[in-house]
Amino acid sequence: MVVRVESVSTVVPAVPTPQPCTLWLCNFQIQVLAENYLKQVYYYPAALDHVSSFDSLVASLKDSLSRILVPYYPLAGRPRIGGLDRPILECNDRGIEFVVAFADASFGDWGDSMKQCSIEQELNPAQTAITDPENFPQLKVQVTKFRCGGIALGLVTTHTLLDGSSVFPFLKAWSELHRGFPPPNPPPSFDSSLLKARDPPCVTVPVRDFVAVTPAIAEEMGKAAQDFKPSYNVRAFHMNEQQLAELKHEIASGPFAYGSGPTSFEAVSGLVWKCITEARDFDDSVTNTYIYAVSTKVGRNRWQPPMPSEYCGTSSFTLCLPCAVGDLKNKHVSHAARLFHEDVRNVGQERIQSTIDWMEETLRKGHDIGLNVPPPSTGMGIYSVNLHSFPVYEFEFGWGRPAHFSMVLEPWYGNGVVVLLPTPQGGMRERRIVVMLLEEQMKRLLQSELFARFTTLDC
Repeated sequence: MVVRVESVSTVVPAVPTPQPCTLWLCNFQIQVLAENYLKQVYYYPAALDHVSSFDSLVASLKDSLSRILVPYYPLAGRPRIGGLDRPILECNDRGIEFVVAFADASFGDWGDSMKQCSIEQELNPAQTAITDPENFPQLKVQVTKFRCGGIALGLVTTHTLLDGSSVFPFLKAWSELHRGFPPPNPPPSFDSSLLKARDPPCVTVPVRDFVAVTPAIAEEMGKAAQDFKPSYNVRAFHMNEQQLAELKHEIASGPFAYGSGPTSFEAVSGLVWKCITEARDFDDSVTNTYIYAVSTKVGRNRWQPPMPSEYCGTSSFTLCLPCAVGDLKNKHVSHAARLFHEDVRNVGQERIQSTIDWMEETLRKGHDIGLNVPPPSTGMGIYSVNLHSFPVYEFEFGWGRPAHFSMVLEPWYGNGVVVLLPTPQGGMRERRIVVMLLEEQMKRLLQSELFARFTTLDC
């Protein structure tokens, strides 16, 4: 093995959390409670130039992590489900997993960038499937030393507490504390009661994006997932500032143009949706669904009273946007962009509240909650992770900014995954688009003239 694990330990808060301490979970958190971990890796090429030894680097990381867990104490807790009407998180200081590893490789083995790193799967704690829903840490960390002196900081996180709007403030707080700055002020808030259901629940807007999952359906889905073992292909594409501007102009002047023109998200997502749908080459009459999320914390005042910026926990509202394959394939890219524009505009307070209330009714019936999408085996969904507006390159532990950041994709994500990222050079003015598809579909995407017009194959 290229990566050898040296040690596995547990880091707990430096100051014990007063007991008993439990955290009420909103319905959005319960819906993602037992999903698999998400993997990410930060690469720091000259980390060991700034410390006396790798041992001291590891010791200082453990120390600062222990101290940041004092205000972020729920990250050291565990869920409790059995015997309760609804799950809770016990803030019991069970701690998080901390792995130290060594890689028999150098950053230079992959050229001048880690974009093509072939051992990413080994740079995170190994197990990402959550097999015991009442005994899994909310966060795992792995620090891997390379022969060249660079390190990789790998994280696996759950969406319960660390969705996109929460994980990056946590990393910023940890890295700043590591460098000697004070803890975050105001401290993080874990109070999700602003997202509670009404009493009694009242569904006034039809729920489109979620479905009830009975035990029988869950068993059937589990068997289908075990039997479905396709071969996936992952490729990354770069969209520079000029290409993004040209794409937005193409949509703004297209037959389905709207308003003052598309946002960057609408333009890029519309292009991705259309081109992947064409690459899949399904019958025009079937439906393709694009899964993405919007925040209840920012944008358009869609939630009142507003979620506080220091809130740490899942606050995203997941959208499952359907469209006939024929419309996506045969109409101008401005049509797909317009669908996103109209869908986001329709996300308001009552739609979100009705979904929360519907979830409450569903959970009280003893059912689980799933997304309203076809099974991954059908290949009729696109799962999007949108990190393009987050500061993924701004976490400075004293070794300089990360040279590269990666979301590590695994087969359980399913067929059709898109990760929208900023780039180290261009920030929000450029995009790195990572796509995972079946091999034959990826070949057709690489042959797409439309996709090649606005993107460049990155690696």
